[in-house]
Amino acid sequence: MDGCLHEGCGPAQGLAPDDHVFVSKRVFRGRPVMRVHLDEDGDWQAFSGAEPRWVGRPRLIHASHLLERDPSLASLPALPLGHLATRDEVSGTEWQIFRE
Repeated sequence: MDGCLHEGCGPAQGLAPDDHVFVSKRVFRGRPVMRVHLDEDGDWQAFSGAEPRWVGRPRLIHASHLLERDPSLASLPALPLGHLATRDEVSGTEWQIFRE
């Protein structure tokens, strides 16, 4: 787990309801979000379980729609640019942070 305890990881940013999020086809169709990336450009990306990055074309939606569908996403910790957070697919609760 990274947790951004290393030097130079930059300021962290949390997911706000008015943010735009690129979501995978599976997430767009209602699958739960299990992996969230904040890329180096500040773009949010959300994926379901073990799906590879970008199978098909991503959809762009407001984070508010994801938060309405799954209020547990509010527990997503703030991420520095270039980091990702994953949570266990079985419990769906505990987020772990990694540098991409």
